[in-house]
Amino acid sequence: MNSFSETRYISDDVFIYLHSGPSLEYRIIGTLKVGSKISTLKYDKTTKFMQIKTATGKVAWMKNTELQKTLPAKNLLPVVQKELQASQQKLANIISENSENLATKEQLFQQQIILVDNINQEKSLLQQEILDLKARNLELDLLQETKDSSVQMQWLLNGGGVLFLGLLIGLVIPFLPRRKKRTNNW
Repeated sequence: MNSFSETRYISDDVFIYLHSGPSLEYRIIGTLKVGSKISTLKYDKTTKFMQIKTATGKVAWMKNTELQKTLPAKNLLPVVQKELQASQQKLANIISENSENLATKEQLFQQQIILVDNINQEKSLLQQEILDLKARNLELDLLQETKDSSVQMQWLLNGGGVLFLGLLIGLVIPFLPRRKKRTNNW
């Protein structure tokens, strides 16, 4: 037999029989409920029974297979349920925050879409204005190029007009009657 002291718990059975010796052939001297905390004293390898000491100080033997190192599920259930509720609440809070964040980001996204549309419209207007200005610039360039020839033509016409008028006057004046000079003989 091995002897050692270790804390263990009664397994998930409803109750466990305690024996006065290390096998089922020994007399039953009591029972323990599920989840009861006990201390192990000795282990019998041949019968696979463990000598235990209960919280009340009673020393007895029981099957090693009826012992476990962790709390049984019956005792863990309330703890797990509380953790589950806390986790569900936390998850609900996260979902709520994510929904709010998503709604905010969706609104921001919609605003940015509107802004991009406005910028694209303004860009189209500016591009049209650039095309109009380029056309107007081309017109002005052509006008500037033709202005020189237009000014020369204007000067030519003015000069021709002055020449024509001078010629006309030169031809008409000799045919105009002259006034006779008065002779004053006094």
